[in-house]
Amino acid sequence: MSDTHRPVSQIGASPEGGHESSETEVAPQILVKLEGIVEPSAQHSLDKPNQEEGKEEPERKNSAEDLNGDDALVESDTQQGREELASRWDVKEDLETQQWSDGSSYKGNITMNLKLGIGEFIWANGESYIGEFYKDHHHGKGVYTWPDGSKFTGSFYLSRKEGYGTITFTDCRKYQGLYKSDVRYGPGFETYSDGCQDVGIWLGHHLIRLCTAVPGSVSISSFPEFCHHFKENGYSNESHASDPEEGQEEDPFEYRYKILLLEDSFTLPDKIYCYSSDMDHLPITPTLHTEFDHHFYRDKIHQEQSSNVISASMHCTNEMRKIYMHVNRHRNSPEHLNWDMSAIMNDDREKFGSKGPGESVAEQLIMMAGDGSCETISTILRHDLAHVDVSDNCGQTALHFATINGHNTIINLLLDNGADVNKSNDEGLSALSLCLMLHYSTKSFWPNVAERNLPANKEEANNLTSDCSENESSVSNGKDIDKNNTMPPTYKECADLAADNQNGSGLDHQGLDFTSNRHRNENLNSTMKLLLLRGADPNMCSIPMYGLFFATKAADANTVQLLLECGARTDVRLFTQYGSLTPLHIAAALPVAEGIQITEILLHAASDPNASAEDEDYVYDQDRLESTSSVLGFSLKGGHDSGLPLYDYCDRSPHVPEEGGRTPLHVACEREDNYKFAKDTISLLLAHSAKRNTLWSGHSPLSLAIASGNDLAVKELLANGADPNLALNRGVGSALCAAVNIAYEKKRTLPARIALVDRLIKAGANILMPIVIGGGKRTVLGTATDYAYYKFFQDKRIAHTPYHALLPEERDIYNSRKQLLEHLGTLTRQAAIMKEKEWEKEGKVRGADVHRDAKTKGRRKDTADEENAPLSQKIFFKYCYQCGRSVGVKLTPCLRCYCVYTCCKQCKKRSWDELHKDECRQLSGKLSGKISASKGTRSQTAKTLHTEKDPSHHELRANSSRDSFPSTFENYSYN
Repeated sequence: MSDTHRPVSQIGASPEGGHESSETEVAPQILVKLEGIVEPSAQHSLDKPNQEEGKEEPERKNSAEDLNGDDALVESDTQQGREELASRWDVKEDLETQQWSDGSSYKGNITMNLKLGIGEFIWANGESYIGEFYKDHHHGKGVYTWPDGSKFTGSFYLSRKEGYGTITFTDCRKYQGLYKSDVRYGPGFETYSDGCQDVGIWLGHHLIRLCTAVPGSVSISSFPEFCHHFKENGYSNESHASDPEEGQEEDPFEYRYKILLLEDSFTLPDKIYCYSSDMDHLPITPTLHTEFDHHFYRDKIHQEQSSNVISASMHCTNEMRKIYMHVNRHRNSPEHLNWDMSAIMNDDREKFGSKGPGESVAEQLIMMAGDGSCETISTILRHDLAHVDVSDNCGQTALHFATINGHNTIINLLLDNGADVNKSNDEGLSALSLCLMLHYSTKSFWPNVAERNLPANKEEANNLTSDCSENESSVSNGKDIDKNNTMPPTYKECADLAADNQNGSGLDHQGLDFTSNRHRNENLNSTMKLLLLRGADPNMCSIPMYGLFFATKAADANTVQLLLECGARTDVRLFTQYGSLTPLHIAAALPVAEGIQITEILLHAASDPNASAEDEDYVYDQDRLESTSSVLGFSLKGGHDSGLPLYDYCDRSPHVPEEGGRTPLHVACEREDNYKFAKDTISLLLAHSAKRNTLWSGHSPLSLAIASGNDLAVKELLANGADPNLALNRGVGSALCAAVNIAYEKKRTLPARIALVDRLIKAGANILMPIVIGGGKRTVLGTATDYAYYKFFQDKRIAHTPYHALLPEERDIYNSRKQLLEHLGTLTRQAAIMKEKEWEKEGKVRGADVHRDAKTKGRRKDTADEENAPLSQKIFFKYCYQCGRSVGVKLTPCLRCYCVYTCCKQCKKRSWDELHKDECRQLSGKLSGKISASKGTRSQTAKTLHTEKDPSHHELRANSSRDSFPSTFENYSYN
């Protein structure tokens, strides 16, 4: 028979814990020091501070008050309990009376020498319990009475108060609320003799959350630049209504041997309950735990379902999660229905009486922290009159108020008394997050291309598209455009404001005087450092963003270094709708010298230089108006005849491009603000193994550097192994195509564009690389030269307007584009000739017979000889010998040698006069023995045609400035 007839924790204890009565003598002195914090009418109620600790879980079928007041009901319930236990244990029960040598006695059901069922236990010191027992424990509904007359009515779980209960004291105080493991834990209220009440959420004998707001709190909604983060990513209370099993923390020390504890035989000896019921020092096996739960919750399915337990304004922060789960576990208990527990959870205090002394002191603690009254706070905490982390109904604690006002002395006092430095309010803001938000709200974040490409909403995205459309139209009209005007308005405005601040204009982005805010900023900066040194976690709060983003966006290198030294993670990201950018993305985009320093600091802190943002579907700004429809003057037909042989003229790139979101290297290459700073940032990223050949929005880092006009970055990338022949998608083509794209021509002068093309060629770029031209189902393979002509004809204003009708600026644009296209034609011809010379050394010389057009196929060699000829002699690349075009034109061979092609009469005349005349004569002499008489006659005729002057009326637009350029009319013919 076990003699553990009374829990050790309750021997000699007061009704709600083990606090000594000596504390009651100092209470009047405390009230005098508080100077009217507590109303005089309620002072007497502090003579006996709340000192209770309790448990959690729903109630049973019969209340202990009924057991105490109705003998017939007790007898009925006793018989029901006996029958229930008898069916469960399959033994005969006897109603017995037991006595102990110290004077304790028990009367009730006993089975297998264990108190099982309903009974009454009286201790020698006068304490008593009447209610349900299970395996020698108070387990279920019951009433516990102390010698001084205090009484607790409620539920017990393994001899500890658990669930909803009511305790009355001899001084007429009464507490009703939720318990867990003998302590108050959850919603409840304490009523005093004068009718005032302390209402809120309790932890032990203190309130930890009030139902009212304390004036002076700061909300994120006060900061428009940050509040949209909270609106779109704020905490959700959907998880509050989950089952008790959900949201439980995982064991951080999960070892394999713990699997053995899941078996009863490996945990405790069989039938240990017969000689020991010490559950404080022995483990509870899973089977036994399930058995206790089944006995405690056995009437749960018959209980009334309650709704609206959790307030919609209450957010499940980490600190309150366990309490919310405990409330949900007991949401079906009927005990709270008579006092409306949901009102407390919904911050509705109107249903209760006036504020009690405990609630008033808790409010005063929070307010004094904001006012800077160190003596009052010290008095309250020293005498334990309020919980140091008590919060108002918005979750704002004394630490939050002290941080907002920069009272570092009070912050140290609160932390020295056990305040949680990482406690968050209902908006998810910790004290450090509030400090960072206040500190950096008085400064302008530097504009950066990393966030410029990510509109916050659809309306901004539409504005961005319309702005790009206007800018593109202006470029087409040949007007000079400042490069800042091509930026979205939000970016340009931020850039202007940041420049003003950098120049010392004296105003911040809110129009406030910097001089008046300087002292406040210094205080906030010291407060931030204090919180970090006292253990504030910079990774704790992501609302509105992680602390590392604040310092990075403001180009504050010292704070970035401090945050990293205090454990800030470098792999944190912004929310998905903001592209999931990392701090390194932001640092690589900063347009100031501090950006280089911050980039280096982050890279040395093991930031991933290849982290991809979640913006793989975003379209590069300057490619937004890319046209995939047919272009006047450029046909997409006949590509297979001239395009497929390009693969023989160009070696495939060894790099297989990876496509995804932007990396920090993409961001740095996209910058247009300071080319020198961008180049230094690129050097740092490349030195830390940043990938050079990944794609975003069809662009590689090299093509983005070309598009942004940063020749320093182009040199750096080529010197570090960037592949100029990497195949780019989404209509970009290749690095050479980006260099000749008219969308990017504003970034360079004509000599610079020609020099860029030559630099790419020198670095290994092949101008004969096959490029997909067009879009959708209408595509064709061509070269970079064909791509340049395709882009040229897309500009309807420049390409399809008579020269005399163009404005002076537009004529300059036209002339520069014409010169670049002529240069590309020369490079195309040189590359093709060089490749054929290589084949000639290998013995793969293509003869003149295979270069004739369809009308001369009948005059070729015998079929047997043709079949035995090498494949390289049969398939060749057809292009215009003058302009280099191979797509969108009709190519006709030279009627003398059949070795070269031209696309129009202008190209034919110019190639003959400047290039092909001497070559043709040499080739004609070598091939004279192979040409028939009829062909000779035809060649003579062709020669006569070439010597005649080409009539000017064949040109669509006669102009001396266009004599050396193919007319639009001639470009309508196809292959």
